[in-house]
Amino acid sequence: MHRLHEFLEPSTADLDAFEKAKTDRLELEKKAVIRRQGEKMDAIYFLASGWVASCVDTESGRRQIVKIHLPGDLLGVPSICLERSAASLVALTKATVDVIPLTAFARLFRESTQFAFSMLLSSQQERVLLMDRVTSIGRTLAPQRIAALLLHIHDRLKLLDSRNGKSFELPLTQEELAQATGLTSVHINRTFQELDRLEVIERSDRKITLKDVRALRELAALPSRKFVRDPAWLELD
Repeated sequence: MHRLHEFLEPSTADLDAFEKAKTDRLELEKKAVIRRQGEKMDAIYFLASGWVASCVDTESGRRQIVKIHLPGDLLGVPSICLERSAASLVALTKATVDVIPLTAFARLFRESTQFAFSMLLSSQQERVLLMDRVTSIGRTLAPQRIAALLLHIHDRLKLLDSRNGKSFELPLTQEELAQATGLTSVHINRTFQELDRLEVIERSDRKITLKDVRALRELAALPSRKFVRDPAWLELD
């Protein structure tokens, strides 16, 4: 539930209402499709456990992973302004998701101004992070792209649990990493080898250890972002 606490502290009533908005729970195997691109929009999803990717498939048959979702994320929200889903939601690992009908999601906004503002701020945060990813993919070289992706995942896992250290399991295949960074699978392997030689990361099977986080940040050349909790301009009764 950390996403509901990012910018404003939700009330007990808001948390209870959010729980009541969930109508079903889906237990998914790896590679299961939660919703396909182009399917009718009638619900969003809360990711209770596991990793999920938002994917856009082009007419040429190529796939771009536009977002890697971790536990606590809301899935499919960008498509609520559309009749049909803009992206496919695909499980990268075994996952558990809760279904939230759009009518129930709308009711949360109507009943709580604080919840509405919290979702607005969260959506703008997502937009800023997407801007950074687009810039990374479109205007940096392969080592910078991989470094930025690893740091993004590391930082988000720390938000989930401050006890998470510099090591984490990366369940994405080389093909999925390629889809997330706009590279080829061969280029992914070569780039990881280069990062190994630079001694900024260490790989063991699918476990990644960030050996030198500061050097990795310098390599990624990501802008420093400080998101504001309880912004002063937001005056709530």
